[in-house]
Amino acid sequence: MNSQLITYNNSRIILSHERKNKVVMDIYPTQHLLTYVREGILKVKQGKEVQCFSKGEFALLKKYTQATITKTWCSSEIKFSSIVFTFQEALVQEALAQLNIQSIKKNKHSFENILGVIPNPVLKQFIQSLQLFFEEGVEMDDQLARLKTKEALIGIIRTNEALAYQLRNFSVKSKADLHQYMNYHYLENKNLVDFARESGRSLSTFKKDFKSIYGVTPAKWLKNKRLDYAYQLLTTTNKKASQIYLECGFEDLAHFSKSFKSKFQMNPSSIKNLSDK
Repeated sequence: MNSQLITYNNSRIILSHERKNKVVMDIYPTQHLLTYVREGILKVKQGKEVQCFSKGEFALLKKYTQATITKTWCSSEIKFSSIVFTFQEALVQEALAQLNIQSIKKNKHSFENILGVIPNPVLKQFIQSLQLFFEEGVEMDDQLARLKTKEALIGIIRTNEALAYQLRNFSVKSKADLHQYMNYHYLENKNLVDFARESGRSLSTFKKDFKSIYGVTPAKWLKNKRLDYAYQLLTTTNKKASQIYLECGFEDLAHFSKSFKSKFQMNPSSIKNLSDK
């Protein structure tokens, strides 16, 4: 079965399969993530702490949490498979309101950015309901995808109401560390409005914060950062300009080539692979 993606507004539900022995990724998500492990083992490392989630478990990861995730499986399994829900603060607020949880007493634990949840019968039934869409080909529209994500959040709160206290932290709007955010997302081909929104800022605040950190405009920084990455690819791999310009965040090959020549005083086609030297 191939991986599948359902997109609604700025959120997504992803059914993924990994068939390599191990996949390791550094992440800095711009939305909250709820991952259900269908098969295999998911390891989430933040700093020195490592949490492991096995088949049948849920992992909640707060947005703007820098972490390293590892997808793998044990010898008795054949692949890693998961369902990932991405969502924003408003959906957490809706879930808490629907359960009529207005005030949450602070417990002795501090807020956590990574939470594990062992499913109850309600959550197990919820996961089974997704088979209809992922395995039988029934279409899921935007409204239903949003409802399914909220249903998952409600099911999680019902496993343990103490999680409502933790999820309240997920519902508070926050801003990303702009330096971390840009270093993880600068290759994504999107406009400044999207960069601003995903970092938790208005466009004017994004530009102001950016200038205070980098001393240049976002557009200039993005172009230079992407061109430096392109130079690295051209000098350390056998890829040609026509193969990398999209990967480097450029929409047009001609524009990429012109920008590259302006910065490095040479055409990208004249770059020789370092391994040939």
